[in-house]
Amino acid sequence: MTPYGRDLQQVEKELQEAQRERDLLGARIEGLKAQLEALRKLAQTPLVQGEEIQELTKGDAIVKILQVSHKPMTLGEIARAMTDAGKKTTSNGASVYIDALLKGGRVVRVQRGQYRAA
Repeated sequence: MTPYGRDLQQVEKELQEAQRERDLLGARIEGLKAQLEALRKLAQTPLVQGEEIQELTKGDAIVKILQVSHKPMTLGEIARAMTDAGKKTTSNGASVYIDALLKGGRVVRVQRGQYRAA
């Protein structure tokens, strides 16, 4: 075999490995794109559907939202979730209810400005 023949075999081998790596990376990229799209849809979905909280008082609605949340929430996040579910609320409005819910033991402050259902 000529020196060029060995070089040719080596380059063919390296090309095959690079193509396999490209295919694996392509599959990983497609998987990540699908995961990203699913998470975007979830992020746009209200925590609680409007019909679930329409008949509730604002205090009960806040507790419901905190119960379904996977993490503690700020007053702003609570207000946005309530508004998204059809019960217009501001951070200041949520604050008034949070104080009463804290005193009633229905909500706990996990750290400054972060709340979860008791």
